[in-house]
Amino acid sequence: MYDQSFSKKTLARVIQKRDFNHVPVATRDAFREELLDKALVSALSNFNSPSPPLATFPLFNKSVYQLPKLEDELVARKLTQNLRRFASSSAEGRSQIVRNLALLLSEGVPYRVYRLDVRSFYESFQKSEVIRTLHQLRHLSPQSKSLIETLLNSHAAMGGSGVPRGLSLSAILSNLLMRDFDKTIHSNQETFYYSRYVDDIVIITSTREKAERFITQVKHSLPEGLELNPNKRQIVEAEGRVKPTKPTDPKVSLFEFEYLGYRFIVSEPIKQRNNVSAGDQHRNVIVDIGLSKVKKLKTRIVRSFLDFSRNGDWELLHDRIAFLTQNFSVHNPKAGDKKLAGIFHSYPLLTDAAAALHELDRFLRNAILSRTGRTFSSSATSLSASKRKQLLTYSFVRGHAHKVFAHFHSTRISEIQRCWVN
Repeated sequence: MYDQSFSKKTLARVIQKRDFNHVPVATRDAFREELLDKALVSALSNFNSPSPPLATFPLFNKSVYQLPKLEDELVARKLTQNLRRFASSSAEGRSQIVRNLALLLSEGVPYRVYRLDVRSFYESFQKSEVIRTLHQLRHLSPQSKSLIETLLNSHAAMGGSGVPRGLSLSAILSNLLMRDFDKTIHSNQETFYYSRYVDDIVIITSTREKAERFITQVKHSLPEGLELNPNKRQIVEAEGRVKPTKPTDPKVSLFEFEYLGYRFIVSEPIKQRNNVSAGDQHRNVIVDIGLSKVKKLKTRIVRSFLDFSRNGDWELLHDRIAFLTQNFSVHNPKAGDKKLAGIFHSYPLLTDAAAALHELDRFLRNAILSRTGRTFSSSATSLSASKRKQLLTYSFVRGHAHKVFAHFHSTRISEIQRCWVN
């Protein structure tokens, strides 16, 4: 039977490798025992210490929260573990959602796609509703409920609203609070497919519903305090059944939209000559990199060359281009090990017809070879022919297709990313 209690034994199970990163090997056993003693006191006293358990910092115009004391962090990990145990979620992962969307969008039937976003997701929940939902979990221990309520009170005392953004605990709480909403939209008789990834929502319907009336139903189904962001709302549709085009007809997309960093472009198929009926054909779906993500990568290329024009650090420019066009491993603090990242691992589901990688290669090539313009003219004077030749060996297309891997130390990754931060 799962043990929800807070003891040195159960708290020891949530200790991670990273907790010992800056602790000398010779003192780790003593450090571990002292940490568990402090964590036990924190749990038994409901985070009762002279200072609040939470601290905050700004990130992308939002207030993000964390637990600066490691002993409090251990208690929060155990709380998250307890809550996850009794608040199971069948939410799909990002890759599975993208696969499902590509498959459904290819169907040759009429459908409508709603791309929606919840404004200020974590901050908009009502605290009273959070606590009410928490206490409805019959199998969650009273101590766990009390500790979570203490964190919510601390968050509110710091001027926060809703649930504290940045905590793993908050992600599970928000899913709990959205559970009725998810069920309502998913069970709607006109819904073919529904998925929500935190605050990003996509719904595919039959087109039999009235779009504005359906949006109103979605709004009214949201938990109290939550609102849809009208600036991020998009509704597109395939009005009728699939209509194959002649090979000589110009290729025109039916519609496109972006979701989870990907761009979905849907068009009618080319008519086949082997007597395949139109109803048996599928629409063409191109899965590409989202336009905003392409712009972000171009901006990083520009900033890399601008920084090189200022400091003349060739090795840093070289590593930045390698970093952008290839794949690498980074430390995963949650798991205490490494995870794969980079151009392929960020976008593993691109289809063969995706154009963004080729566009990025053209942009990179122009950046390397250009000798004019405000952006690249200053860096061009410091790039010799041999250095240009080295940079031209890097390619987004090749890095993605062959999963080319580069090795960077964590400190070097920090140096590489420095000029991209702001």
